Amino acid sequence: MSQQILLRAHNIAVAEEMAKDDKVIVIGEDVGPKGGIWTTFMGLYPKYGENRVIEMPMAEAGYSMFAAGAAMMGYRPVVEIMFADFATLSFEAIVDVCAKFRYNSMGKHSLPITFILPQGVGAGSGAHHSQSVESWFANVPGLKIVAPTGAADVRLFLRASIRDDDPVLFIWHRGLMISREDIPDTLADDEIPSLKNAGKIVKEGNDLTVVAYQRSLVVAQMAAAEVEAETGKTIEIIDPRVLIPFDKEKMFASLRKTGRLLVAHDAPERGGFGAQIVTWAVEELGTELKANPVSVCGKNTVIPFNKLEDYVVPNKEEMKAGMKKALGL
Repeated sequence: MSQQILLRAHNIAVAEEMAKDDKVIVIGEDVGPKGGIWTTFMGLYPKYGENRVIEMPMAEAGYSMFAAGAAMMGYRPVVEIMFADFATLSFEAIVDVCAKFRYNSMGKHSLPITFILPQGVGAGSGAHHSQSVESWFANVPGLKIVAPTGAADVRLFLRASIRDDDPVLFIWHRGLMISREDIPDTLADDEIPSLKNAGKIVKEGNDLTVVAYQRSLVVAQMAAAEVEAETGKTIEIIDPRVLIPFDKEKMFASLRKTGRLLVAHDAPERGGFGAQIVTWAVEELGTELKANPVSVCGKNTVIPFNKLEDYVVPNKEEMKAGMKKALGL
């Protein structure tokens, strides 16, 4: 067991899968000798060479299609989009080729591609480099969406994503890139999780269920500690880890206990994935809920530069207010 930052967890996961399967290849910008701007592929080019660590020009649309072709020929590409915002340039490959290939081949084939998308605020990078993109793709059948929070889960679920036979969007939060966690030195094959039933109760409680992920999960944990101290109530917090397929049963079990729901994420509230979570909860348990669900999400605005970004994503006080509202206080 050793403590690692989230960025290092990416590197470990990709290195482990490349060593395990010679069909795993890396595709992206600056992924060669530099190891990628996020160090995801550090040390892999000297070991595996240009045929497995394939450096591409600044042309996301082109190299995403190239990856689709490689997957058709039996490879398992790991494709890094330098910033998740630039997945718009890969949209044709992701949405119209990768997501539909299983259907168009009548179930005979799929494209096992992992698209790594760094998203979110935290570096003051402004409108074109700081967006949260999960809901842009959640409406597309055929895609899986993985959104882990901490380093340990990044390592586990990146490996699970690479092994999955469907196209996966592996989304991580740049604001958490140097967060630290203990991770095992080695992992056995049977320790690599499925992308199904991936929800994790990170804190148990009896009075309110909170479903949050990535940066908003961290904020929710800080807020919950203060709300519990101030109110005497206890709050259960679920990290979905995988958004599609979503672990509905874990959420339903929690809601049957608490009867109250708060959802939180950094992406804008309008059309955000939290709205889908609320829909599932209300459709399944509407008459059993003690109060209307509450959402604490990003503002419906363009993300500004520098510290102004702090005003458009949930902060601790907003999270506390949402929790108290959901508790009926």
